[in-house]
Amino acid sequence: MVKNVIIREIMQSDIHVIKSLIIDAFGDGWNLRRYNQDSSFFQAAMEVYLSIFLSSATFGKVAVLNEKVIGAIICGVKNDTKRLIHLQGDMASNALALLTAAEAERKDFSEHLSNSFQAIGQLLEGTSGHDGSLDFIAVTKEARGLKIGKLLWDEAVKYFKSKKCKSIYLISDSACNVGFYDHNGFDKIDKTEARYNYSNGKKKFDIFLYEYNF
Repeated sequence: MVKNVIIREIMQSDIHVIKSLIIDAFGDGWNLRRYNQDSSFFQAAMEVYLSIFLSSATFGKVAVLNEKVIGAIICGVKNDTKRLIHLQGDMASNALALLTAAEAERKDFSEHLSNSFQAIGQLLEGTSGHDGSLDFIAVTKEARGLKIGKLLWDEAVKYFKSKKCKSIYLISDSACNVGFYDHNGFDKIDKTEARYNYSNGKKKFDIFLYEYNF
């Protein structure tokens, strides 16, 4: 494990880095790189995706090495204070950017969100007994293999235990590095398939439901 890594709370200045982490983590599988990443549409799409986590997050931290953010984790616990909601972007301007985007971009974004939410909703039907969730964890490509993810997860475990959580859930998919969860004590308890008809072709992913018991 790398020495001199600092774990701290997420700040507003970290948001652009976390969006980059989303692209690194999901860009190849979700084919995000086909978009112009500097476009207002793409930035708005990333803001909306990130806001899904931020709106319910009760815990969020980043790993910093040499003053550079190299990883992030976002979690939620039932009935705890939502601590990251103030980091959300301007939803009105983001909605406008999405509405005025090219038709193919709008359709792809809608296709991905609607089909993903449908698949995730099916998996979450039996999760009411969980005390919280691991919503997002990713590290930069340069930091992979350095156990930064494990360092962030250990911080989250301390948080969950401090809130007396007995179990949490996690949603992931086959476009991600699910091996991290398999090697850190998570149990894969269910899965479903999501199909997407993108403008540049069809894709399908397995969506997984994981559980972690303390």
